[in-house]
Amino acid sequence: MKTVQLNKLSNLFIITKETLRQLEDDNDRLDFNVKYWLKKGNIISLKKGVYVLKETWEKETNKDDYRQYIANQLCQPSYLSCEYIMSKYGLLTEAVYGITSMTTKTTKTFINSLGSFSYYSLSSALFLGYEVKKISSFSVAVAKKSKAVFDFLYLRFIKQTPVNKKAIEELRINWENMTKEEFRELAQYGRKTKSVRLNQAINIIRETYAS
Repeated sequence: MKTVQLNKLSNLFIITKETLRQLEDDNDRLDFNVKYWLKKGNIISLKKGVYVLKETWEKETNKDDYRQYIANQLCQPSYLSCEYIMSKYGLLTEAVYGITSMTTKTTKTFINSLGSFSYYSLSSALFLGYEVKKISSFSVAVAKKSKAVFDFLYLRFIKQTPVNKKAIEELRINWENMTKEEFRELAQYGRKTKSVRLNQAINIIRETYAS
């Protein structure tokens, strides 16, 4: 099979092993060609069996938007959340590297040449508070600001981390960038959990910063 046939897939943002099977239905020959394409740099591996065409990636001018779309696709269902979204709203005092998402599946991280994609597990009852946005050419599931904060707190206080004002201060979050309505939404998410510790943390935050 000639490598040029990959151009037939140039309109796809992500390609899978099954997509490539359209070009070659013999499994052994397909495996050989995938290895060849990877070695030649024609395709970029995102995780096992999932790729992007190097040409498609290089032509994309909005690479950050492309990465967000990829994050949604590498683990489904998932939505962008936690530090990645909080940084976009100016809630964090430190830079964020990598894309963070929430999923109902197990916690996992994929690291490839396009970046780091981390997924944190939560219950299906808490898989809410996000919306699908049109970002450049991509449709991406993104947490609302208050839900991104809730997910961030959920991961920190659901276990045995101390819950007190000092622990909240050490999060180094710019709480002034949240509105009173967003603080109320944060509390509403908290009421959907049975975690006393998490709700204690949210109460301290509201009492200290939402007045």
